[in-house]
Amino acid sequence: MRLQDEPARGWQRRLFKRLIFTAVVLLAATTALADLFGTAPSDLKIPGYTPVKIPFHPGQSLTFRVAWAGIPAAGATIDLHENPNNPELWIAEVKVATNQLVDLLFKARDYMRENFARRSLAPRDIYIKQSENQRLHEYLINFDSGSGMVRMVKRHKQKSEQVEFHSHNPMGPISGSLMALSQPLEVGQTLIFDVFAGHNRYVVALKVEQRERVRVALGDFDALRITPTILYVSDSEVRGKVREATIWVSADERHLPLRVRTTAFIGYITVDLVEVGNSTPGAHPDSAHPKPAEHTAEDKP
Repeated sequence: MRLQDEPARGWQRRLFKRLIFTAVVLLAATTALADLFGTAPSDLKIPGYTPVKIPFHPGQSLTFRVAWAGIPAAGATIDLHENPNNPELWIAEVKVATNQLVDLLFKARDYMRENFARRSLAPRDIYIKQSENQRLHEYLINFDSGSGMVRMVKRHKQKSEQVEFHSHNPMGPISGSLMALSQPLEVGQTLIFDVFAGHNRYVVALKVEQRERVRVALGDFDALRITPTILYVSDSEVRGKVREATIWVSADERHLPLRVRTTAFIGYITVDLVEVGNSTPGAHPDSAHPKPAEHTAEDKP
C-alpha cells in the first residue's frame, strides 16, 4: 500500500483534530465560533451568574455522536458525579474517542476532569489529557478564588509551560456550561462567560436567537437555537481556526444539549446527543472509548 503524501496527511490531521476538539468542548462551545474581536478582558464587562436551576446532577451521563458530513467518526461521553473526598464538590468527566475506522487515520483518546462547587458551580481545578496518535499533552488548571488567579500549565515531551490570568468570574468548560444551562434561556438573551480550557482563555457570548423544531437521535424537540461568539481569546493562533457554529438546546426545563454544528473546510461537523443515562465514575482515561451511534439519516434542523 502506497503511503499518502505529507499534504494529505496534514489535511486529515487538521480535520480530525477539529472534530475531536469540537466534541470536547461541545457544551461550552468555546471554539469553532463565529465572530472574533481583539478586545481585552479588562475592557469587557463579564457578569457573574448564580445557578437558577441546574438541569443535571451526579449519577447522570450524556452520550454524543460526532459525525463529519453525516458520517459517524467519534463518540463522546460526559459523566457527572460527587467528589468522594469532598461532598461540597462535583466532578465532571469528559471522554472522547475516534471510532475504529477513523483510528486508521487519526487515533484520539481525549479526557477531561473538572472539579467545581456543587452550589455555586465555581471551578476548583481541571485536568486534561490529549492522546492523539503518538503525541501526548497534559493540562493542569487551578483556580484560586481568594486572589482571582487562574494558573494554567501545559506539559508535553518532558517540558512544561505556565501562564497566569486574573479573572473575577472564571469558569471551566463544564461548570460554565452548567451555569449557562441553569439560566432561564429566553429568546433575545445573551450570556457572557470567561472560560478557561487547555492553555487558553476565552471570553464567550451565547445569544439565544429563536425557538425552532429540531430532530435528533432522541426524537423531535422544541429547541432554542443559540449562536456562540468569541469576544476574546488569549492565543492568537486560535483565531485562524475560528468557524461558524450553532447550538440547539431543548426548550423545556431539562435544557438538554441536543446538537452542536460547526463548519469544516469540507462539509460540517455535528455533535448529537444520543443517550441520557447513568454515569460510570472513576474510569481511567485511557480506557475511554465511547462508541458513536449507528449511522442514520441526519435531518437538518
